[in-house]
Amino acid sequence: MDTLRLLLSQYRYAAIAMVTLLTLGIVGVVVLTTTTAGCGPANKLGLKTAQCINGGPVANVGQPTPTRGLPPPPLPTAVPYNPPATSYPPDNPGSSGGTPYAPPSSGSYPPMAYPASPPGPPQVSLSCRLPVYAGGPGSGGFIVFPGVSFVADPRSAVTAPSPSPTSASPSPAPPQNGPGPGYPSGFYGLSYDAAFSKWLPVPWAWVSPDGKSYAYPLNGDIYVQNVANGTQVELGQGHGYWVLDTENSGVYVTTPNQPGLWFLSSTGTVKQVTASGFWQAARAGSAYGTATSQVPQGASNEILKLDLTSGATTPFFTQAGAQSTVTGFDGQGHPVIQVNYFGGPGYQGGQALFIATGPNVSYAIAAMSYGAYNPPPYPFGTPIADSHGLWFSVGSGTVLYANGAWYWMASVGGQLAGQCL
Repeated sequence: MDTLRLLLSQYRYAAIAMVTLLTLGIVGVVVLTTTTAGCGPANKLGLKTAQCINGGPVANVGQPTPTRGLPPPPLPTAVPYNPPATSYPPDNPGSSGGTPYAPPSSGSYPPMAYPASPPGPPQVSLSCRLPVYAGGPGSGGFIVFPGVSFVADPRSAVTAPSPSPTSASPSPAPPQNGPGPGYPSGFYGLSYDAAFSKWLPVPWAWVSPDGKSYAYPLNGDIYVQNVANGTQVELGQGHGYWVLDTENSGVYVTTPNQPGLWFLSSTGTVKQVTASGFWQAARAGSAYGTATSQVPQGASNEILKLDLTSGATTPFFTQAGAQSTVTGFDGQGHPVIQVNYFGGPGYQGGQALFIATGPNVSYAIAAMSYGAYNPPPYPFGTPIADSHGLWFSVGSGTVLYANGAWYWMASVGGQLAGQCL
């Protein structure tokens, strides 16, 4: 019996040893096949595992390279264009019924061709103060004649009041009512009202002829401000009108980007003058504009005249190869029209300034080619007429058109704010 127990004890120890050896063998295989430490022995043993594959380039995968697109299509071939003589500025404004206006061959286009050396441009002797301004509120002042000195006026720091009908209100208008970036709210321009010796925060056309009131748009309404006592009248509520012209008895308004013209009476009544047309300016019982808001580049437009009493529309002015815009009026109420001529292959574009005295009857008062060598000063912006003539700014100076001639009046440039008084 003792002998049997001894044999069983020896077999038990042998079984334990066998199990231990098998366990160590399994662990070794795991190490060889699942870790990089065992890759050398595993490779020698012929075991291929994901951890033990030798690194190398992967098929069809290389470094990123720029992708080259299709070549651009060829540019269209320029077609020669030979415009008629009447489309070359400004040598023949006769298409509007005026006298042909031929510039000299030197490239300098009178009547704005002033001498460049002393004694200098012609001048006319005046004794008055011309209000001008540089940009925003507080930039106004006067060019004083004779002597041609500039006197700044701090009283020009004005903005339009907030809505407060029937009572004075010095508060500024909400921010969204400024003319654009860089200007404060409630500012639309500057005019000098000589009747009350006050600066007003609106363009000259928005002031009534008697100087007693001015109009401005605000939050979709039109407000008419009494200059003397600061009271207001609200007109055209909620229609989004824009001021075109202010008269003693009311305001002519348009709707931006929409056809039509309305008259808002100071008594509160509204009259639609016409449901068509896009109107640029009004004066002396007539408005001027175009049938459409714009025409394609290269197409000529036509200025129409609208009778503000009857609503009748008449073709009034056009120039071949050009687009025209009414910028203001002379002392007789005739529209001043800026004409921009198209350039093209073989010829230059240019500008010309006309006064139109009747349907298809006009004459050029200034013109300039875009490619002219050493071009003369050219008038721009809204002109203002008074007893002396027609005033224009030329950027670096101020000029006067009177009795068919131009006069260089001051080497002070700015936007015109009123008549020279």
